Amino acid sequence: MTNKKEHWTNSAWTISIGTAIFSLLLTMGYDYSKEKPILTTVWTILKWVANLIWTVLNFDLKVWWIIVAVIVFILIIILIDKFKNEETFKPDFYSYREGKFKRWRWTWGWNWNSSKNAWIISGMKAHCPNCDTPMIEHSSIYGLSFDCPRCEFRASDGQCDEPHKIERIILDNIDRQRAEKKNSL
Repeated sequence: MTNKKEHWTNSAWTISIGTAIFSLLLTMGYDYSKEKPILTTVWTILKWVANLIWTVLNFDLKVWWIIVAVIVFILIIILIDKFKNEETFKPDFYSYREGKFKRWRWTWGWNWNSSKNAWIISGMKAHCPNCDTPMIEHSSIYGLSFDCPRCEFRASDGQCDEPHKIERIILDNIDRQRAEKKNSL
């Protein structure tokens, strides 16, 4: 026999209080509908909507109002375009943030570089082939090396993928995908 705590929605108290409140609301609704006939209320609402539509359609509209509205609309569009943040408009490849290249899985992000007026790869990380932990990259006069902080996997020059080559492969994949999309149109 398990000793589980009963959920509050299945409690006898909740059911009995809920039934009482539901009965009260039902009674109040019935009394209200007896005072005010429902069909008369529906008819009044339909007439009000029809009058509103008729008033809007027969509204006297001046030409200068339209001209001012168009000018204001154009000014709003220009202001939005001027102050918009370029990063809010993400390119198709923005969700492309990981892949397996050569020996390891790599992850990265994208940042907008306003001086180059382009998206650039940022925060590239190689992941350990044993435990998939992001590795620590070391660069020295002896070459490039990677260390895994979790399982102590080590890869030195000649055994590791070079980040600049991986970055070039990523950008090439994006270019190829664009070319395929262009050719399929």
